[in-house]
Amino acid sequence: MCFVRSWFFMKKILVVDNDLMMLTFMSDLLESTEYQVLTARDGLAALEILENCIPDIMFIDLVMPNISGEKLCGAIRRNPKCDNIYIVIITAIAAEQEINLIEIGADACIAKVSFSKMSKHILDILKRVNNKIPQEITNEIIGIEDVHSRAVVKELLFYKKHVEVILDNVSEGILELNINKKIIYTNKFVHDLTWLNENELLGLYFHELFEYPYNKKVEVLLDMIDNGPQKISEDMPVMLKGKIVSMNLLPIYYKKHKSIVIILNDITKSKKAEEDQRFMQERLQRFDKMNALGELAGGVAHDLNNVLGSLIGYSELLLRKTDDSDTTRRYIMNIMNSGEKAAAIVQDLLTMARRNVYTENVVNLNSIIRKYLITPEYDNLCSLHPDVKMITDLKSDLLNILGSSVHLEKMIMNLISNAAEAMPKGGTLTIATDNQYMDRPINGYDHIREGEYVVLSVSDTGEGISVADMKLIFEPFYTKKVMGRSGTGLGLSVVWGTVKDHNGYINVQSQERIGTTFTLYFPVTREKMLENQAVTPRSKYMGKGESILVVDDDDSQRDIAVLMLTELNYKVAVVSSGEEAIKYLKSNKTDLIVLDMIMEPGIDGLDTYKRIIEIHPKQKAIIVSGFSETDRVSQALKLGAGAYVRKPYLMETIGLAVMKELDK
Repeated sequence: MCFVRSWFFMKKILVVDNDLMMLTFMSDLLESTEYQVLTARDGLAALEILENCIPDIMFIDLVMPNISGEKLCGAIRRNPKCDNIYIVIITAIAAEQEINLIEIGADACIAKVSFSKMSKHILDILKRVNNKIPQEITNEIIGIEDVHSRAVVKELLFYKKHVEVILDNVSEGILELNINKKIIYTNKFVHDLTWLNENELLGLYFHELFEYPYNKKVEVLLDMIDNGPQKISEDMPVMLKGKIVSMNLLPIYYKKHKSIVIILNDITKSKKAEEDQRFMQERLQRFDKMNALGELAGGVAHDLNNVLGSLIGYSELLLRKTDDSDTTRRYIMNIMNSGEKAAAIVQDLLTMARRNVYTENVVNLNSIIRKYLITPEYDNLCSLHPDVKMITDLKSDLLNILGSSVHLEKMIMNLISNAAEAMPKGGTLTIATDNQYMDRPINGYDHIREGEYVVLSVSDTGEGISVADMKLIFEPFYTKKVMGRSGTGLGLSVVWGTVKDHNGYINVQSQERIGTTFTLYFPVTREKMLENQAVTPRSKYMGKGESILVVDDDDSQRDIAVLMLTELNYKVAVVSSGEEAIKYLKSNKTDLIVLDMIMEPGIDGLDTYKRIIEIHPKQKAIIVSGFSETDRVSQALKLGAGAYVRKPYLMETIGLAVMKELDK
């Protein structure tokens, strides 16, 4: 902003200060002089004025927003048009900042004191300039003896706040360490990154923020800081409180003071995006290849069916024209049996090509497995592999899926046959089922999304699969089976096609000479169980109107919990994060908390529970999670959480756990 007097050809003074009272004082003081007075509220406004008019004298405040007085002086001195401007710094903290007038390009410095005392110093400067009295530039601060401590404190606080606002709004974490590697400053980004406040961070050794082995890596770099700046690049990042970070470590030397400044970059999102892109590219390549091969197989199967139809049909007609005494009957029977085997292979091709597979029936994998285990095909498999021990570990309350029993049974048969073939010298084959809730996506052979699944695993203790073969195992006609034992190479291709038809996922884990596990994930349906289950009467775990807080970051899981617990006569409140739970419990009480262990983003179940028991030391809680019982779950139980319930859970399971904890 600029106020210009009416006469144009007068000498000009430009006053730059963010304090409106100071601008008014200067304008009033200089009104009676021979100078035209221009004013600007900050450095940017001053530079705009200098584009159109060049003043003879400038009075510049040292501490201002946008551009400081020191930087403004430097910009002016770099402009050839401004060579002759006489620059006077006005500040209350020149002594504290140890300003060197020659270095910044100023001609004089006046201390900010009372207006009456400043008036004399300002008018003395004007008189000296008007009379062209030569003056050697020194670092003398005119009027420094009159500076009031309050003025210094006010201006220093403004300067400090201005810098802090900038540092708290940058997108990197900034820390300062002392010579002992202890934290002495952190910006807001660091607080958000670590979920620790300033009081919790100050005084900590920096490497203590990291878990093993990353803490050792950071400690080594800190020990090397005397050799110059150190760096943890994006190619070799470290983990910090669940985040992937890179960092720069910079030694800072100021006079006799030494410190270390650390700049942290949270690269979690970019690394996750890179990983997701890599997995998506691999999946897309695999998907395209399987689709192309499937289309080819489907076309071949169609033509083969026509040929086999004639082969089997004519064989049957010939058999009708012969009796047991005919010597050709045996040959015709062999032709017909071979044709039927070929027809079975064609059905595998059609399954692999994923043609018209109906998957909308409510089925239970346990029932399908039990049905297969009493078939002649299974008996024949056992006779071919007498040294293979078969073990089943089927979840008693396995949830249902939508699917085709016929195709799922063929898939199970192929998996078991493949596992048995992998153990020519004998071993153990394990067939297991389970209910699992995936809290977050899993990148394995397939990219498994979060959700509720029925999981089928078939494990063997055989020869294992090499890294090279792992990329080929689901391709049609790829086989290492013994000839004569269903060695078409279509078995795992059929498995792949069936799983994809059922909107499922596959993971494969294998070690050579150790064994292989195929794990298949099928989305759960909540439709009625097909098998009659022995259940505990609901009256045994009905509530009495107690209050329950459900803490879960997944919308569907919160909804399921509310529906179940409300039906069990509980008063249910829900929140979607640990932070919300803490906030809720500061002003509310609840009889029990159902706490999810893995929640993103934000603090997990363990850290949430730690903070909750600081507010309510005897708070009852149960932990739920889609993963197996981890160390963090165990820690929560040691702190006082009453039980661990694995997702997906039934109403009976959660009801009994809640009742047991409330009855304590």
